[in-house]
Amino acid sequence: MTFNCWSSFSKLLFSLCCIAVISSCNKSDRDEDVEIVSARDYALAHHIFDDAFRQVHLFAMGDTLLNDTSVSQSLDDCLDRRTTFLSDTLAVFPLTLNLNYGDKGTPCYDNGLRYGKIVASFSGKYLNKGTLISFSFEGYRKDIYDVSGELLVINQGVNERGQRYYTFIIKDGLITGTNINIELDGGFAYQWVSGSSTETDFSDDVFEIDSGMVAGRNSRGSSFTNEVTEKYTSNFSCPHFVTGRSFMQVQNLIDRTLNYGEINECDNLLISRRNNTYLEVDIPIMQL
Repeated sequence: MTFNCWSSFSKLLFSLCCIAVISSCNKSDRDEDVEIVSARDYALAHHIFDDAFRQVHLFAMGDTLLNDTSVSQSLDDCLDRRTTFLSDTLAVFPLTLNLNYGDKGTPCYDNGLRYGKIVASFSGKYLNKGTLISFSFEGYRKDIYDVSGELLVINQGVNERGQRYYTFIIKDGLITGTNINIELDGGFAYQWVSGSSTETDFSDDVFEIDSGMVAGRNSRGSSFTNEVTEKYTSNFSCPHFVTGRSFMQVQNLIDRTLNYGEINECDNLLISRRNNTYLEVDIPIMQL
């Protein structure tokens, strides 16, 4: 009888030890506070909306109706030339631009894949102070991510340094894909700091985001906020931000900082720092 009781107790102890080991192995990133989902999701979402702005910027700078330019428009090969158009052939605003990438996924100039439409309505010429550009998305996909929501870009004129600057607002932003569901709302201040004097090549344009804050929800359902603390650099020669820092707060977790780097190196990485813990974050990209 004593042997049987000890045997039963031994089995129970063994079972509890197994449960403890399994529980320990199954601790989530959130339990250990090494969560990087919020950083990844925010960076991915901001990249996609920034990219949409870039595509419209490149078109507008080479179009004689949207901009006082003598540069002949050269459409990217990934665009469906039959269905990419302005709503009118006269400079009577508002004008609506339809950038139609079709459904074939033809690689664009930057090797990115785009599908569906970016629709941008201009209240005036692109470079005029006060012009509002309202972006919407119709079946639009960047790489493997579906995009919806509204983007508003407002031309605020020229600052004291002679640089055009813009207000950039994301409303009801939603990025979805396999295991990806990102909600984002917020706004940024964009400054066009380089490349504006190059009239025939717009790929050298550089914008800085010197302030801004967003609130969102990551793919696991946790809320977060992110505030720019050191200028982001949006260099059109690289698909991702190449420098900049921000301060992130994530639901139920310790505050952290995000760092895109300091040396203008083009990559899809950023560093998330929580206290003295540094974690490398890969921003998902489509490799062709």
